[in-house]
Amino acid sequence: MDYYRSSVEKKRKTREPRTGKSRFPLWVIVLVVLVSFIVGVVFSSLAANLGSFSWLSRMKDTILVAVAGGTPQTRYIDIEKNGKDYILKEGDRFEISYRDEFVIKKVTTNSLFNRGITVDIEGIGSSNDLEALLNGIELVDRKIADDSKTSGINVMYRGKIITSIPIDVKIMPQDWLRFAKGSKTEKSRIEYLERAIRMEKDDINARKMLAKLYVKSGMTNKGILEYKRILKQKPGDLVSLIELSKIYIRGKQYEKALAIHRKIIKIDPKDDVAYANIAYSYAKLGNWKRAVANCKASLKLNPGSTTVRYNLAEAYEKTGRDKDAIAQYEQVLKKMPGDVNVMVVLSDAYLRVGRYDDAINLYRRVIKKQPKNASAYANIGLAYGNKGVPEKEIANYKKAISLRPKDSVVHFNLAMAYEKGKLYDKAVLEYRKVLKLKPGDTDAGLRLAEHYLARKDYSSALGMYEKLAKAQPKNASIYEKAGFAYGELKKYKKSAANYEKAIKYGAKSEYVHYNLAFAYDKIGKKKKAISEYEKFASRKPTMEVLTILADYYMEEKQYDRAISTYKKMIKINPREAGLYSGIGYAYSLKGDTDKAIANYKASIRYDSEDDMVYCRLGEVYEKKGMYEEALGEYTNAYQVNPDSNEAARKIPHMKIRILQKKHQ
Repeated sequence: MDYYRSSVEKKRKTREPRTGKSRFPLWVIVLVVLVSFIVGVVFSSLAANLGSFSWLSRMKDTILVAVAGGTPQTRYIDIEKNGKDYILKEGDRFEISYRDEFVIKKVTTNSLFNRGITVDIEGIGSSNDLEALLNGIELVDRKIADDSKTSGINVMYRGKIITSIPIDVKIMPQDWLRFAKGSKTEKSRIEYLERAIRMEKDDINARKMLAKLYVKSGMTNKGILEYKRILKQKPGDLVSLIELSKIYIRGKQYEKALAIHRKIIKIDPKDDVAYANIAYSYAKLGNWKRAVANCKASLKLNPGSTTVRYNLAEAYEKTGRDKDAIAQYEQVLKKMPGDVNVMVVLSDAYLRVGRYDDAINLYRRVIKKQPKNASAYANIGLAYGNKGVPEKEIANYKKAISLRPKDSVVHFNLAMAYEKGKLYDKAVLEYRKVLKLKPGDTDAGLRLAEHYLARKDYSSALGMYEKLAKAQPKNASIYEKAGFAYGELKKYKKSAANYEKAIKYGAKSEYVHYNLAFAYDKIGKKKKAISEYEKFASRKPTMEVLTILADYYMEEKQYDRAISTYKKMIKINPREAGLYSGIGYAYSLKGDTDKAIANYKASIRYDSEDDMVYCRLGEVYEKKGMYEEALGEYTNAYQVNPDSNEAARKIPHMKIRILQKKHQ
């Protein structure tokens, strides 16, 4: 018979017992009952004596069911599955997977002609599944949907179950994959794929699907772990390597991305995208030289990539190779002539290298496409400023401001342009606008304060510096300028305090130490003043400061330091007579008369009209007992200056000492 019919085909209806008048005559019924009774008695007797003849027992059951109306018993079920026949009896089990097709071909019972016998497969089919072609996938799907549901082959007699054969529904990894593909939510797809992989751990394709879902649903770490498991099984899997590299780049884990891309290149040395991504990762890590090298490698494999060429230009910019950057941007612009972004970066590059006319022309092309591009006007202003065309510089800044009035940078540049043109009042107004837009703008505040200082409006300048110090409490320049303003107002204590803060926060100018020393001196802190003068002199040894130091050392009887300081001054001005006399005096006080004499004589060589030097030289000779030499020097002093009381007093005294020495 042809039992391979569709599972949706209507099944034959079970014939129901008729009611009402029988179609057989009464005498026929009586005869059948009588014969059945006699046969039953005979066979019962035979069955009792010949129990081994089971066929006799079955015949008896059949006759009893037919005559007495008992419940029939199922002897076996004949099933065909995937072209193979199976005989199932009470107590057997039937296994089904999603691949299987099966048909209940026949049910054998002890009911005469199987009248009233039907078959029902739980969960699928219709009211009578006998001879109907059924698919195991329906049972599998039912089991996956609700694991608590069981399935079985139920043999029915007049609607009541007389035999039930349990069906073991076998769920395979492919079933979970099917459900994952058909699921509408990411969560359920993930669950189904996880079950599939638990059953089939080596299924790389399932792992790829799961890894991708993990990443898409935000479970990035789980996605990474799955890709790593795949690569452990199959180290050269390019798809997994590429996906893993994307995850690392998105997560800004550029070092890890580099390692993955290197593996990709080992597998496929001609992968230009891998080189491009290596370049991108190096760029993000700030290693622009390597970014350049890998962009070049990518372009060698794929010269037509405008994106990589653009990135190469950017990398050249970062390494200070503006001319090379321009060459690349120009190539990109040829391929993308209407791209405003490329025009802008190329114009900026032209501006940096001083190609002002090229920059102006290209910015004007930008403005044709974007008439309200304030930045383009502002940069044209910069170009004209660098060209020394202040009128056009100012005009373009004003145009930029008209389009973007709250741009503090353009206001600042306009103020600087006014300054260059000596339009100081207009510059001040623009700096004030900058500070209104950006109160913490140190550059504008400092420039405005500088204007106040130039006008000697020290109070206004200090007002600015105090505001700036609150905004930037560690800005050394602010305290340095404030220290100067306080000094000009003769408020030396506050001046010193501000200079101290300037030094604390890193002021580099040696004049900070000079001005602080001056302030200390004014408030009577002599030692601190000398300390600051020494710091200044160590970096910028001026005659003024060295003289201050030398005088202080002489006062404090620090003769060695005084001598060292005089020597520094002599290096600066080797023909200055007073320096030699000063160092000679220091040697004299120290007791080194020979060096004192030598330096006094050097002083006289450069200035023979200084009577004091002759007198001091006379004193040194006198100390050494060289009275005749002393008399000679005192005489020289008197001749230079007859009003010299010391020389007039010492001359007769030396004459007496000479006579005394002769008569000793």
